[in-house]
Amino acid sequence: MAISLIAAPAVAIAGAPSALAGPTPTTHAISTTTNPDVDGTGHCKNGNEAVNCNIYDGKEFVWLTGLPANAGLDSGSYFFAVLVPGGQANPNDGGANNLSDDYDAYTNRTFSIADNGAISYTGSHDIANNKIRLMPYADTTNPGGVYILAVCSLANGYPVDPSTCKYDAFKVGESANAEAPTITKTADGAYTNSYTWAITKDVDKTLVQGGGSTATFNYTVGVTHDGGTVSDVGVTGIITVFNPNTSSVHIDDVTDVLSDGTVCTVTGAGPQDIPAGDTDFAYTCQLAGLPQGALDNTAEVAWSNQSVGSAFLPGDTAGFTFTRVAFTGTQVDECASVSDSYAGTLGTVCVGDPNPTTFTYSRTVPVPVDTCVSYDNTATFTTNDTGTTGSASQTVTVCGKDYGLTMGFWQNKNGQAIITGGASTASVCNSATWLRQFAPFQDLSATATCAKVGTYVTNVIKAANASGASMNAMLKAQMLATALDVYFSDAALGGNKISSPLPLGGVKIDLTKVCSVLSLSGSCTGSMISTSSAFGGATSMTVSQLLTYASSQSNVGGSVWYGQVKKTQELAKDTFDAINNSQALVAP
Repeated sequence: MAISLIAAPAVAIAGAPSALAGPTPTTHAISTTTNPDVDGTGHCKNGNEAVNCNIYDGKEFVWLTGLPANAGLDSGSYFFAVLVPGGQANPNDGGANNLSDDYDAYTNRTFSIADNGAISYTGSHDIANNKIRLMPYADTTNPGGVYILAVCSLANGYPVDPSTCKYDAFKVGESANAEAPTITKTADGAYTNSYTWAITKDVDKTLVQGGGSTATFNYTVGVTHDGGTVSDVGVTGIITVFNPNTSSVHIDDVTDVLSDGTVCTVTGAGPQDIPAGDTDFAYTCQLAGLPQGALDNTAEVAWSNQSVGSAFLPGDTAGFTFTRVAFTGTQVDECASVSDSYAGTLGTVCVGDPNPTTFTYSRTVPVPVDTCVSYDNTATFTTNDTGTTGSASQTVTVCGKDYGLTMGFWQNKNGQAIITGGASTASVCNSATWLRQFAPFQDLSATATCAKVGTYVTNVIKAANASGASMNAMLKAQMLATALDVYFSDAALGGNKISSPLPLGGVKIDLTKVCSVLSLSGSCTGSMISTSSAFGGATSMTVSQLLTYASSQSNVGGSVWYGQVKKTQELAKDTFDAINNSQALVAP
């Protein structure tokens, strides 16, 4: 085979198939051969005159060629240099074994490869048929007439890192003695970095009580990722053994090892005859993790004493070390698309974006009149490679309010006008009959007119206080105001005289969240407490049920109530007070 340069780049490309899958020897595109249209025929000594030769009868007949185009080096700029075997450590000008720089600088040996494989060259070397003549270069000091061709990319400038160049061997002239094989290699380090994502979802509030026809909730979705998990770390490449003889050489083995002691697997290694020219072996090295320092890769070919044609070849080994193997990572799940069950597509987040990345949006919902409605929102991420998903949810609730009126209203002229103007039956005020079903108000005359009911209400409210060992007077006044709210908000009772959007008696009140302190304006300035213990441990009751239960704890007239336990009386009072100020939370 001809001397050649592996088409694959020295550094793995992100997104390429996993390096550990095992490389397949690549057809060599940049190789040396003769140019019979220029120099005539017969100058190749191993049979491939115009296509792929690497044993020549003269230095001047060695040309660099770019065929076939579809398997060439990546497009870009390169320079070539002819070296003595062992000169791979420094192919730049000034290297101890550089045979080209005695005649011209690397800039005169610089050429370009187009996407279609065509070679462009403007220096003083001959160029014909997409081939560049390597001459001039000095004679090799190798006793077998072996040379090394180096082709180095200038993508990262000059001087170049020797480990990024491609090397191969060729021979000029015949030798009476069998010549030792040589070995070169490529080395591509690769690994996979897989990312794990998480998502959170927050909202500025989870409950809105009354306060308007709509409620607006502001959501924040946060997406984060970890630093990635490294896996599938490995080194792959091609080992090329060059037999400079015209007859086959029997080798015992081809081995490959990393400088950390990792033994690599060489495909097709073992005892075998290799023909004149190049023989390629793919190899794979698997690592537990990324190396912590520089990592070298050494290949070795071994052979025993043997006859090669009519010559003798003593047993020996030949090695080649690829220094500072570069590792390139393939990212997995480096991006995640984020969507929301309400807001729709929020965007795509990738590694390198702010971590966490947040998205915000608002949602406005209607406030119901006399019930609670809950809204669920779920945010979800989906990763770009494996399709892994995760989600986070928030539930918000909007509730109506109770629309009660305060003690002060029922004591003022507007409230008094509603009471005294109420309907009567046989001169008995209907509201008196209705109020007397509750024990605390049974001190109201059974024959009271509506005017007397008004006076009764005024006197009870004026007497309201919370001093002393009990809170009976204050509790009675607050409960009375609540009872009037129920009676005069229901068309079936006293008529909807307070213009309530619904009968207050049927509204269910949340007893686990009752305001403990109300301001003079009726707004809640205290903490939210549970008043369940004042109502038999119930977590919620309708307003009518609250009146009935509180009545069951009182004697006639409300002078003895809740066993005279002031703390329990206060809890009941707080409940009716919140209802009267439209501050009670409606239960689902």
